[in-house]
Amino acid sequence: MSLKTLLLGLLIGAFSMLYAVDELNSTQDINSSDKITFLYIDSDTCEFCRKLDRMLDKPKVAELLEKYFVIKRELLNEDLELPQGLPLPYGTPTVYFLDSKEQAVIEPMRGEKTEQELLDFLNEAINEYKNMKTQEKNKSKGLWEKFFGK
Repeated sequence: MSLKTLLLGLLIGAFSMLYAVDELNSTQDINSSDKITFLYIDSDTCEFCRKLDRMLDKPKVAELLEKYFVIKRELLNEDLELPQGLPLPYGTPTVYFLDSKEQAVIEPMRGEKTEQELLDFLNEAINEYKNMKTQEKNKSKGLWEKFFGK
């Protein structure tokens, strides 16, 4: 076996390993962050929050929430700490739709909503999140694809 053949084999092996590791990492990132954070800013004295609570249990809403969202609830008080860059809530209820990096997926949902308006917000967040994931996946192609376009 010649030295050139050995070096070529090692080079191909190294690129293959880098590609495999890159693919494994991107697969883990996608699988661990599939859901949107539904950050619900609540108040103990908010009657509209109690209406929203009841709506979250309605069949169509509950199905979407279970499949696509992780719900986090925070009370509106002086200790409230929001992820960096989010606008402060004007009142309650306020719901932020966040990706795994705590960036807003869509504008926050503020105030009282009908069930249909809530469903519209949820579907808009789902669609925008899917678009963001598709764009992110296209940007993070594997090493093999970067070099050879396949």
